Amino acid sequence: MPLSPAKAVSSDRPLLGIGYMLVAGLLFVMLDSTAKWLTQTHSPVQVLWARYAGHMVILAGYLAWLGLARSRPLLATESLGGQCLRGLLLALASLLAYLSLRELPLLQVYVFHFGAPLLVTLLAVPLLGERVDAARGLAVLLGFAGVLVAVGPVEWRTQPVALLPFGMALCFALYQLTTRRVGRHDHPLASLWYAGLAGALASSLALPFFWMPIGLSELPLFLGIGLLGATSQLALILAMRHAPASLASPFLYLQIVWASLFGVVLFGELPPLTTYLGATLIIAAGIFLATRRG
Repeated sequence: MPLSPAKAVSSDRPLLGIGYMLVAGLLFVMLDSTAKWLTQTHSPVQVLWARYAGHMVILAGYLAWLGLARSRPLLATESLGGQCLRGLLLALASLLAYLSLRELPLLQVYVFHFGAPLLVTLLAVPLLGERVDAARGLAVLLGFAGVLVAVGPVEWRTQPVALLPFGMALCFALYQLTTRRVGRHDHPLASLWYAGLAGALASSLALPFFWMPIGLSELPLFLGIGLLGATSQLALILAMRHAPASLASPFLYLQIVWASLFGVVLFGELPPLTTYLGATLIIAAGIFLATRRG
């Protein structure tokens, strides 16, 4: 699931930006499907570490290729502590996502993830002092109604696992809000580097307590999850470079198509019609919030 770059650099080739966003959406679903597969036999912490370790190896290789003189200015940051906080929030959101994926259908987890922009809109009022007009307020209510429809009746005391994706969406929303406050003038590569570094360090510290041997048949998946993590973020950054966020971001919602397909083919998951109905309401609210100006 996506990491939001700190800022877009240019927006002069919108069709190319939309194309990159479509690729990013597919790569994110491939990443999460791989994580779901691996968490059936390994700890989500170990899977999270593989995702961040591979990401950092690839990114470090790219920076080494650029050379010290070219890469150092790109990694300059106005708030190192803020960037590290962003990374830890993203890592926690990713961990909760992997815990959710281990227990819940792929599409249902994505429904909760799509609800994160709704939380961003609400939390921005007390945390950032932003105002929400009546139209946005109604969109948020519509989106939360979609979450309730998609999830269906849940007995929280007997099904506490259903709380995991709520925590995932909350952490991801806080991550996005932190992105608005820190690193607004940093290069996107700096935001990508520090977010990955924080996640890699945190997961590496926890790894010894959750390590399990990796079989030869699983090794390609553990290597692939790092590659997917890096390339999906690269595609997202390129999308934001070439198209305005309000234009490109809604295309990321097409992940619901890929999540449905991968869920059926790889895991035999057939969500009820209410899941799609709820997802439709959430996506409609999210697109409205993303494209509404003022």
